Amino acid sequence: MHEAARSLRTAERYLIAPPLTATFGAAPVSVCDISEKGARFRHTRKLETGSKSVLNLIMDDRPVPVALEAIIIWSQPDTSDSKLFLSGARTYAPPEVVKSVIRQLSDSRRSNRIEELRATDRFLVSPAVEGTYRGESILVDDISARGVRIETLTPMTPGTLDALSFHVPGSEVTINVAGKVAWSSVKSVSNPAARYRAGLAIEEKPEQLRLAIGVLSEISRASLDTKSLQLKLKILRARARQLAPEFRNLVESGIPPEQYLLIQGVREELRLNPEEAFYWYRRARLTITDPATETMAQAIAKHPDALAVWEYLDRSVDPSIVGRAFDLREG
Repeated sequence: MHEAARSLRTAERYLIAPPLTATFGAAPVSVCDISEKGARFRHTRKLETGSKSVLNLIMDDRPVPVALEAIIIWSQPDTSDSKLFLSGARTYAPPEVVKSVIRQLSDSRRSNRIEELRATDRFLVSPAVEGTYRGESILVDDISARGVRIETLTPMTPGTLDALSFHVPGSEVTINVAGKVAWSSVKSVSNPAARYRAGLAIEEKPEQLRLAIGVLSEISRASLDTKSLQLKLKILRARARQLAPEFRNLVESGIPPEQYLLIQGVREELRLNPEEAFYWYRRARLTITDPATETMAQAIAKHPDALAVWEYLDRSVDPSIVGRAFDLREG
């Protein structure tokens, strides 16, 4: 796969709790997660995509803020609070500077590694699947190859490592893995009892979780988390725009560089994440037999891989361009 496609992927990220006080230019912000290449933060006024400024992180035990050059690559209303916005920024700083920030946050127990839960797309499970964690009854309502989200009647302590078990409906498969609590929050406070949610990072047996996703998808109990997908696409599109000037030679092929990079980025996602690929190839198998698809996408109508990418992109790219991008020899 093209090296440019690999560069579109997200870096390992760390959840910050409580959020870190900071400023982006003159605007006060709360940084909720950070990586070596960027940060995500909440704020009260809208920020324009492409705007550049300095992200100043206010750290305990440091006399001056840590200053990172940053550019906004996406921004949207915060779905958890209608009065706030959520933005993602690409940061530019020596790796050792950001590593020292992450290390300090980790030492003070304010950060948790979330790469395991977010490197792959997540699938919503409905209705949720019953299971046990630490011997207690739980519900699994979200799953990926590297983690699950559970609902419980008791709060979970981040860092806890224990046994997770659940039976996959419609099969003879029972998942038994070790899960580490990456984050925990209150879902609701109501009678007769409060309910909690927790994210479990799972470092073993990814093939079992992929099997579970496949079975749940086949019986229509699992569907792709569209919010997760939309966020990933926003990041892929923003980075494709950023890299496009370096690939002007592609114009001669009739393929816009930005769209070529976007297509290759999606191909890389599917190559590295088999459970996502299964979902999109399953969608592609259905569209292959659709007469409307045959008319609309003649160039790729019999090409499952290209159809999977086209569907992933919500059919927003001309199918003939998708086909040419697949055929183009990569340098």
